[in-house]
Amino acid sequence: MFNSSLALRLASEWRAMRLSVRLALGFGALTLLMLVVVLLAMLQFGQLAGYSAQMMERDVQRLLQVQDIRRHADSHGNVMARLLTAQRADREAIYPLIDAENVRIGQLIDTLSLSLSLEDPVAVQMLARMAERLRQYREVFSEVAVWIESDEVAQARMMFNDAAEPALRALLETANALFVHEQAVLRQHQGESQETIRTAQWSLGAVALGALALAAFLAWNTTTSVARPLARVALAARRIADGDYAARVSIPSRDELGNVAQAMNAMATAVAARESEIEYLAYVDRLTDLPNRNGLRQIARRLAPRRMGLVLMDVARLRTVNEVLGFETGDILLTQIADRLRVASAAVGPAGSTRVLGRMAGGVFVMVCAEMDRHDMEREIERIDHMLAEPLECDGQVVDAQLVYGLADSLDQPALAFDALMQQAELAVGDAKQRKHALAWHVPLNAQARAGQLSLLSSLRGAAVSGELEMWLQPKQSLRTAAVLGMEALVRWRHPQHGFVSPAEFIPFAERTGHIGVVTRAMLDAALRLLADWQQHRPAMHIAVNVSAHDVQDATFASRVAQMALLHKAPLHGLRLEITESSLMDDADGAMPVLNALRAMGVHLSIDDFGTGYSSMAYLKKLPVDELKIDRSFVARADLDPDAQALLRTIVDLGHSLNMLVTAEGVEREQERDLLKSLGCDQAQGYLIARPMALADAKAYVAGLPV
Repeated sequence: MFNSSLALRLASEWRAMRLSVRLALGFGALTLLMLVVVLLAMLQFGQLAGYSAQMMERDVQRLLQVQDIRRHADSHGNVMARLLTAQRADREAIYPLIDAENVRIGQLIDTLSLSLSLEDPVAVQMLARMAERLRQYREVFSEVAVWIESDEVAQARMMFNDAAEPALRALLETANALFVHEQAVLRQHQGESQETIRTAQWSLGAVALGALALAAFLAWNTTTSVARPLARVALAARRIADGDYAARVSIPSRDELGNVAQAMNAMATAVAARESEIEYLAYVDRLTDLPNRNGLRQIARRLAPRRMGLVLMDVARLRTVNEVLGFETGDILLTQIADRLRVASAAVGPAGSTRVLGRMAGGVFVMVCAEMDRHDMEREIERIDHMLAEPLECDGQVVDAQLVYGLADSLDQPALAFDALMQQAELAVGDAKQRKHALAWHVPLNAQARAGQLSLLSSLRGAAVSGELEMWLQPKQSLRTAAVLGMEALVRWRHPQHGFVSPAEFIPFAERTGHIGVVTRAMLDAALRLLADWQQHRPAMHIAVNVSAHDVQDATFASRVAQMALLHKAPLHGLRLEITESSLMDDADGAMPVLNALRAMGVHLSIDDFGTGYSSMAYLKKLPVDELKIDRSFVARADLDPDAQALLRTIVDLGHSLNMLVTAEGVEREQERDLLKSLGCDQAQGYLIARPMALADAKAYVAGLPV
């Protein structure tokens, strides 16, 4: 248990080390082990060299010396045999040989005595016996030599055979025994050397195996500590690159790879956060946290197989709120409207239906309705209007929020895409504003009608140049004196192929596409030319020309009117410019500099279709306007409706309280004219007085009027 826990603790401490430290320690240990192998090999080779030197310098040398003793002993015996048989004359030459052999044998024994150590007592004992045998032989040899020199050769031979030869033979036998012993010692030392070599081999092999094991461990450790974690890092990086920002690298170590894993995980978290923020910016409106156009487009794709409708909601007078109360107040207004729309859309709807609220640019909100019919969608509008009935408080200011609705659905076109449906809803909002209605459904146009609109728009500019745009005039009568005081210029398009084109077919389309300026310039040019013609004979007559919001928001418009009047030498005091109430209220403050410039030039200004827009007393007091024109919807059959009469009286009194001339449009019955006259209305215009007429007819009509 202790060893196991110790091993686990060591392994844990090893893994806790930095990778660079582990690699340094591992490869340092491997280097040290290889150094040990080299040192051990050198030591073993040194020992082997020592054994070889010992055998060459001691064992082999002693063996050779013993062999020399044997050889010299044999040679001595042969020389003695010659001496015993030689004549006296030949003996003188033999004695030196015998002495030399005796001396050599003695020298060899002495040399061996010096080289032998006490570690080999057997060899020492044998060498001692050899020395003793040599001494005995030399004693006998001296006596033999005396007998020989006494010419007692027979006696000398007998003594040699009896005593000297056995001593010499004993010496030789001892030398042979010592030779055999030295051979055995040499073989023993050779065996020890072989054993040393084998031990060195095993030692080197063990150290080498240890080095291989350490190398294998380092390779395995590198694989597990580096290669595998790097593979996990690479896999996580590929997953992150593919958009899987939840991918994480699990490397619990605290080394460099652990730091890399933590950095990779931190990067994935940061990338996921930035991707989420980018996606939020791409698909969510930051002000209201509602889906934007892209977000609704994605939602619509998921709802694609189902019947889908859109309710487009445009916040009225948002630009005015921004410019009068500030953009921060406008943003507060939008967020409060968004909150109320959320409450309205969260109410229980038809079974199986889905409603998704979103916000477009500016003050436009959208509700995507799935599996809802037109009646259900109109019920949604009623619920929204109820939620917005109570005024909103924005930064201390009370603001009435009013929405204009444009509705479109895919009932007739099941495969209609979101963008196309959105375009239809935008057109419906434009139609609602144009007609002064609270809501409008998109009315689909067939391909031929749409192509006809585009064709008319493309030829509109050429129509103004070629004179196809004609100015027709409708008289305006004083209700007090019955005198005709002026006329309103109405555009008519005499198309060479299509004949007369109704203004309802091209005016709204021209306003939406920004081409209405072509019509305005044509009507102003014709009106100023006619005013210049009337200047001498009918100086009191005025002509009213309708202008759009695009015109009065153009900073150069007033100067262009002045240039045209100068060109035709027309009096500007005879020109009246009529601006619809709804278009003027869209950006009253933006139009104010242009209106003031026109008024300073002598041009009279009128608010057309009064009562259908959202103007307030504050703005009516600020506007440099001379005339209010009551929309025909308030005049028609008002003599039969007391409430309508009360409303007309209020409008007339309001206009007079602001020092404005009040003109009623669409007067078609005498009862209506009499009612307006009794209410104090100043002027009337309509079929009862005169229908619109061409320019030539209008000139003739004016020429017949009393001067």
